[in-house]
Amino acid sequence: MGLLSLLDAVDVSPDGGLAGRLSEGFALSIHALGADTLRVAVVPEDGLALDRSWMIAPDATADDDGPLEGRGRLSVEGFETEVFTATTEGFESTHWRVEVEPNPLRLTAWHKRSGQWHKAFEDRPHGAWQWFEKRGVLKHFQLLEPGAAHYGLGDKTGPLDRTGRRLRCLQSDALGYDAEQSDPLYKHAPWLMMDGADGCTGLLYDTMSEITFDVGAEHSNYFPRFRHVEVEERGAVLYALAEERVRDVVPALHRLTGLPAFLPRWAMGFAFTTMNHADHPQAQKVITNFAREARARGLPMSAVHLGSGYTVGADGLRYVFNWNTDRFPDRSQFFANLKAMGLRTAANIKPVLLTGHTRFGDAEQNGWFVQSGKGGPAIEMFWGGLGASLDFTAPATLNFWREGVETQVLGAGFDGVWNDNNECELWDEGATLNGFGKPITAMDARPVHALLMMRTSLSAQKTAKPDERPYGITRAGPIGIARYGETWSGDNYTSWHTLKWNLRQGLSMALSGMPLTGHDIGGFAGPRPGPELLVRWFQMMALHPRCVMNSWKVDHDNIPNLPWMHEEVFDHIKRALTLRYRFLPLIYQLAYECHQTGTPIIAPPSYYFDDAACRLDCDTFMLGPDVLVAPVVEEGANAISVDLPKSESGWMDFHTGQVHKGGESVNVSAPLDRFGLFVRCGTVLPLATSWHENAPHNALAITPTLFADQAARGETVWSIYWDDGLTTALSDPSAQTLNWEQGKIAAQGETPLPDVFTAPAWHDPITAYDVKIEKD
Repeated sequence: MGLLSLLDAVDVSPDGGLAGRLSEGFALSIHALGADTLRVAVVPEDGLALDRSWMIAPDATADDDGPLEGRGRLSVEGFETEVFTATTEGFESTHWRVEVEPNPLRLTAWHKRSGQWHKAFEDRPHGAWQWFEKRGVLKHFQLLEPGAAHYGLGDKTGPLDRTGRRLRCLQSDALGYDAEQSDPLYKHAPWLMMDGADGCTGLLYDTMSEITFDVGAEHSNYFPRFRHVEVEERGAVLYALAEERVRDVVPALHRLTGLPAFLPRWAMGFAFTTMNHADHPQAQKVITNFAREARARGLPMSAVHLGSGYTVGADGLRYVFNWNTDRFPDRSQFFANLKAMGLRTAANIKPVLLTGHTRFGDAEQNGWFVQSGKGGPAIEMFWGGLGASLDFTAPATLNFWREGVETQVLGAGFDGVWNDNNECELWDEGATLNGFGKPITAMDARPVHALLMMRTSLSAQKTAKPDERPYGITRAGPIGIARYGETWSGDNYTSWHTLKWNLRQGLSMALSGMPLTGHDIGGFAGPRPGPELLVRWFQMMALHPRCVMNSWKVDHDNIPNLPWMHEEVFDHIKRALTLRYRFLPLIYQLAYECHQTGTPIIAPPSYYFDDAACRLDCDTFMLGPDVLVAPVVEEGANAISVDLPKSESGWMDFHTGQVHKGGESVNVSAPLDRFGLFVRCGTVLPLATSWHENAPHNALAITPTLFADQAARGETVWSIYWDDGLTTALSDPSAQTLNWEQGKIAAQGETPLPDVFTAPAWHDPITAYDVKIEKD
């Protein structure tokens, strides 16, 4: 082990940053990259083994992204850099001050807000930076602020506050995981926010290597309480984002790593899929009949996703870009039938070619695979047998993938792409990647495959339908995947326990650069859900960004989860989905704002409110700043206790119209057909009041609905964003002001304000309406 120390004094470098030589063959580099961003790099003097980044993409979107081959990990392009100068207290720029202790190396960073210095982070005294050469691990230790909460790390399990946990970022196919305890899971999110008395600082370690976060689980008699990371890489590049609150830091993360995609509106409706249907010998008939039954039952639904069963070969194994013509004898008619019912579709595709794939020889000959250290494709265990992972850093692979998506997925009739099983679980330490002509050790860059897979699938969609917004889904990937589409919490397990802890996983992803998220309704693996659990799952997901029912019940009589699997509660399920489509204009508005600013669609109450009760672990979430959702996550509960955030205007129970004071704990009735739903008084919600049965995501009429106490006076303004929901070309902003001489109280939309905003036809895009409501 070597403790890193400065060999020479730190100097201001020609580009305005700080630079110094360190022991153990490392160098120190520090740059102020704008008002809220500081970068600290400890790098080998001969350079980083992986010298490129795919997570960092300042202000990027899917339409204006960085280079496919990645950007330099130490690049300052795209940042408004500040120049450091030496002072008596350290080195200062306009917004940053860095204090450097040389032996051993120790850094303290301060951030200036409103003319005052606030401590952003402080390294642990003695041994803050350690290099373990034989293990190939670099450790970084920082002091743990007493009372501070720690949020982030993506889809990690357990409470939102990570204090006291030790968690590892290593993408893994974790079928049927424990939503409270399991680790690692599907995502690579090396991102941790410290929310304390002096503000909030987010730390993003820009690495694709395996990294472990110890948030105070480890304790030593020789040091004050600390947190630390262990990076399995020779070097570390750390971005510190400092602001006053979590709600300021999360958008800053998106400004650093790219803004979320704006999906087509049909992708925000309810979608159904199950592996059992696509695996059925008569899959085409089974899926078509399911869709017809859904429409006949009046179940509002926007899309059907197909599991990989459509790709199964004669040997029963799954071969990407293959079509099973026995299961789908007339795929043209299949897609025509679904389209006639107004249903969009998405296809499951996998980035591994099993050795029996008809294109395996071509792939091996043309270098499409990750290469083994012993030569040839790196063969690993995959679902169904042995296979080789496609190398998405090889241009030839990207061409193969793009062509396959264009011809066998979109060309067949699908509308969207579901990038699945892309954790890239490689264990060959000698395996290499093409690296776009500059070879990379494969173990150092596993998460990049999911990101580039998603990006290439998206590129194919843009080529096939250049005038439409593409729809992409990915199960795995690093921070940055939101630029290309949505994700979810993976193959969850059917249980009440999962329902409760999935809620926290989704909120954590929303705080970790992955806001377009959800959970498989009813649970993917495990037993079939009972009636009560099924209803409660639909209710919780009714107001999430992603609302998809997905299951695989091969071990339970091969009978999948269905919306009507328990007839006695089907009306409750339909009621929950009807509520989603009523709220879809709001969800769409929030998705647009997320795309523009990085503000998440759902968030914990503490994101918007600073009262102590909101910082406690609770079973609630916010849908935007004004809607509090309290799903029922306990079996047998017919009433729930809810801590309402402090608000001078109070909160209205959406179901009853009763107004409660902000800052109080209330007990509300929650029979099986209802869950907790509160709207901040004075809020105007754009609620859909009618839609076509074949396109429920495209409201025919939207009622701007005021939620206010009888005694309320004043003015409320609410902006509604509403376009055609599909095309990429949006018109210039236009505004319309709607005025009422007298406002009316609205509860559950039963007594809405009389004026109805008529939604435009799908081909007549508009961009915004400002709604102004005046009360006597």
